[in-house]
Amino acid sequence: MAMAGNSDVGAPPAGAPAAPGFRDPTALTKSLKVLLYVSIAVDVISLLSGGFEFQLLRDIRDGGIAPASIDAAADANDTRQQVIGIVMFLLYLVTGICFLVWIHRANSNARALGAQDMKFTPGWAVGWYFIPVANLWKPYQAMKEIWQASANPAGWQSETRGAILPIWWFLFLATNVLSNVSLRLQWRAKMIEDFLLSSVASMIGDVASIALGFAALTLVAGIFRLQMTQAHRGT
Repeated sequence: MAMAGNSDVGAPPAGAPAAPGFRDPTALTKSLKVLLYVSIAVDVISLLSGGFEFQLLRDIRDGGIAPASIDAAADANDTRQQVIGIVMFLLYLVTGICFLVWIHRANSNARALGAQDMKFTPGWAVGWYFIPVANLWKPYQAMKEIWQASANPAGWQSETRGAILPIWWFLFLATNVLSNVSLRLQWRAKMIEDFLLSSVASMIGDVASIALGFAALTLVAGIFRLQMTQAHRGT
């Protein structure tokens, strides 16, 4: 995805920056990007697995599978889906923690680069994700502020936010909503049509999650490049 803005977000200069108080985010950013790529890969696997489940459900509904084979096929499907679900949960947890640590570092670095009067502290840039209702918009505002302060520390208030920001946040909210919808449909499913609907919702959620992964990669790379460029300018 292309990123828009008034600042150059090309490749950052090589070498560790020497801006006072600035902590080189290179290793942390690389780790986060690896986790995001792995998450995308697992989401693709989940999407494919969901397609197999959907086809199995259709075959059961339409009589395309022998009654004697239904239990074995269903058990195999459930086992596969459970393993993928456990992997996704653990990966989501690790990636989420790494992403929050990265946000804290990015906010701190923006301040070290000289940004004044930022509304969100490093702690609250992370903390707002855990406050009900407010977490629908506050984390986005905090990330927007980080982008602006990274692009132009001296005059960040008038800086244009990156075009990827609203895309990333929309996909973040959409993925969470779709995940909740899919889970509720699965809990309430009793008839074959209910399970088919739950399967479709799950696959749509996987597609949104894949798109979110790429959007997050673009966002992280953009802020990283901005901060590294500013750090070297101040050296």
